[in-house]
Amino acid sequence: YASATLSAMEQQIQAAGQQSMRDALRQAVRSWEKEHHVCPHCGSQCVRLEGTVARTMQALFGTVRLARQRMRCQQCFRRFLPSGILLQDLHQGRISPALVEATVLAGASWPYRHAARTLARLSGAQISAEEIQLLTNRSGREQAEQEEQIAQSKASQDPGGVSQEACPSSSASKESAASASQADRTIIGLDGGWVPSRDQRGGMEGKVAVIATQKEVLRAPVLPDKDATWYELAKYMRRHRHPSVTRSRWLKRRYVATFAPATIFGKQAAYALEQLDLPPQEQIVLADGADWIKQQARQHFPHATSILDWSHLWRTIAKAVRAVGVQQQHPSSWVKQQFA
Repeated sequence: YASATLSAMEQQIQAAGQQSMRDALRQAVRSWEKEHHVCPHCGSQCVRLEGTVARTMQALFGTVRLARQRMRCQQCFRRFLPSGILLQDLHQGRISPALVEATVLAGASWPYRHAARTLARLSGAQISAEEIQLLTNRSGREQAEQEEQIAQSKASQDPGGVSQEACPSSSASKESAASASQADRTIIGLDGGWVPSRDQRGGMEGKVAVIATQKEVLRAPVLPDKDATWYELAKYMRRHRHPSVTRSRWLKRRYVATFAPATIFGKQAAYALEQLDLPPQEQIVLADGADWIKQQARQHFPHATSILDWSHLWRTIAKAVRAVGVQQQHPSSWVKQQFA
């Protein structure tokens, strides 16, 4: 270490520590095997050693090569591996649960190849990008199935699909409407986007929902004095960046993302809104006008007001203006004037 840099020292110490952890795991497995020399078939403790079986597993601190003991029962004459019970929770028989958890977290945070390099650099784990993709997708499917089951159980408890809080009785309808008008509105943004896929020709559509409420204004718009001179106005603009823009944030947010069909996505979005536990208030569905979004909004958010987002609204209006200009034979200057 006399001529090494601090970074080199750190890498050498990390490598030595990972090697020590791999050796410690091998010793721990061997000690566990000595304490469990019992035949799983007949329960006899009269056994003898018949060599070892090589086994390679991937742990959070690198590749561990085990020499598993193979035993022969002297009563029923069957062979068995004492470490079989210990290693039965390994994914595909070679990846430890701790590495699976770290792999899913890394795969959900970074691209798969970058996640594989990051895991190898930080912990010494040797796992391929393809394996990270498989584990991440499997974890995502399990999470989606759990949320779908919860959403279905919630829907089965309310056959009408609408809770009593969403449809108040006649005696309390006026009070609920008054309180809802004063409360913050809930924005439900629904959208989808196509991504390439090896398994599905033409790609697959990823669906995303963002549910936000309780808007908090961080900076109100500040306007200069109406009697300010041009010099004062220019000086003001140099000091205040975007003075007419209101900056705000949403205190409560929920996100839903899946590649599942729209029916499952709608149930997950409705369950996410229910998890926020909000009082009755105005709901607004902001989307691009796709047919599947309209169907899911009518089914799961029947009392919400649907609004077309600005980009698609502008595109629709521009298309209509051009069509009117062509039909009525207006000059191009008239079309430009309508856009102005």
